[in-house]
Amino acid sequence: MATPTEVYALMKGFLDFGDADVAYLAALAPVFEKHGARITDGFYDTLTRYPATAGLIDGRVDALKKTHHRYLGELFAGDYGDSYFQSRMKVGHVHVRIGLDPYFVEAVMSYLRTEGLLAIREELGADSAGHVAAYIKILDLDLLIINLAYGDERLNRLAKFTGMSRRLLENCIQRAT
Repeated sequence: MATPTEVYALMKGFLDFGDADVAYLAALAPVFEKHGARITDGFYDTLTRYPATAGLIDGRVDALKKTHHRYLGELFAGDYGDSYFQSRMKVGHVHVRIGLDPYFVEAVMSYLRTEGLLAIREELGADSAGHVAAYIKILDLDLLIINLAYGDERLNRLAKFTGMSRRLLENCIQRAT
């Protein structure tokens, strides 16, 4: 079974995520510097409307907004190697640890995709296809990494609960398919 790092590298290749995407993302940094606070505020306003997420952020919204702003900045920082991967895995593990259901992660990415695309269109107009494609790719890669963290954490929990090794569990999963 491939490691999460190997899956990330494979998917970057599959999506043809390369130097042009890195350049497009770097060019988007000012767009998200301008619109990031609005996107983050709307994101946390949405989270507070749902009991399943409101309880997870209660009393911590201001601190979480700062973290989210950093997260957005990292999307456009130009480094999508191992440190980026590890940072996003940590995001995933935190979401698992606090008990956020994975379908909320999917919805959050949809929110970021929608609001980000609106900001890109507002700032760059019709000449933004490359920027849009790069933005979608990086969000999809982030979602992939966070989902890998969920799978990783669930296997760890199952191994701990059953006393079985992860390797044995992974072999059982492979044979069941």
